Amino acid sequence: MHIRLASGLDLEPLSHLLNQYRSQLGQEKDYQACRRFLISRLSENDSIIFVAVNHDSLIGFIQLYPSYSSIFLKPVWHLEDTYVIDEYKDDNIAQQMLLKAKQLADGTEVILINSNEPQQDELVAS
Repeated sequence: MHIRLASGLDLEPLSHLLNQYRSQLGQEKDYQACRRFLISRLSENDSIIFVAVNHDSLIGFIQLYPSYSSIFLKPVWHLEDTYVIDEYKDDNIAQQMLLKAKQLADGTEVILINSNEPQQDELVAS
């Protein structure tokens, strides 16, 4: 299993994962809408998506949205979405993807904020 940044080549399997993720959160399944959404994110380069890959199959993703912080006077990435297929949920895949995001954030002096935490402004990395 390895973790890498998503690319346009991941569009189809990533669209399926996003569709499953949204369904799990109570949204109606809509593969085409998920696909269009990801086409926009990938082509406009306005989010950062890490994917977990096992034997050439995507098994999870995290999505970060870049922004800026006037408090920290630095760019920030908000961790908005985390999803791992059920079969791999006990394998710490989400934590491994988060670690990869932290490493990239640290290397580019970006602050990573976990928007999924109960306290919206919890700092995950600096």
